[in-house]
Amino acid sequence: MPFVDSNIFVYHLTADPLYGKTARKIIERIENGEESYTSTLVIAQVCGYLKWKKKHDVIPLFLSFLKGLTSLQKIETSILDFEEARNLQKQQNLPWTIWDDIVVSAQMKRINIKEIYSNDKDFDKMPWVKRLF
Repeated sequence: MPFVDSNIFVYHLTADPLYGKTARKIIERIENGEESYTSTLVIAQVCGYLKWKKKHDVIPLFLSFLKGLTSLQKIETSILDFEEARNLQKQQNLPWTIWDDIVVSAQMKRINIKEIYSNDKDFDKMPWVKRLF
């Protein structure tokens, strides 16, 4: 069961000319029942991106879309995820510039998920994460 990163949703929602097709295939697998995970942090990142791009009207549609993806488990982001991320950042000497990705990887560790659907190469800096894209 892979974790789904924010860029998959963004590429899908915006029909990105480079990565939209790959993202759409991933979303279709989830729509067809592939079990996967994402988190409230990822959801907030996508909503923040849509707000930044002045696509406010897409946010409710995105949230409804997520609710309909029953095979996509949505986990809560907790303070413990941030504490673990801080530990991982120190242990692995990871740069603070990839803080959100470190928190996501801490969430993945918590739920024992090792694979992530993402185009973000920063996950390659974390040896416990295998990026799928």
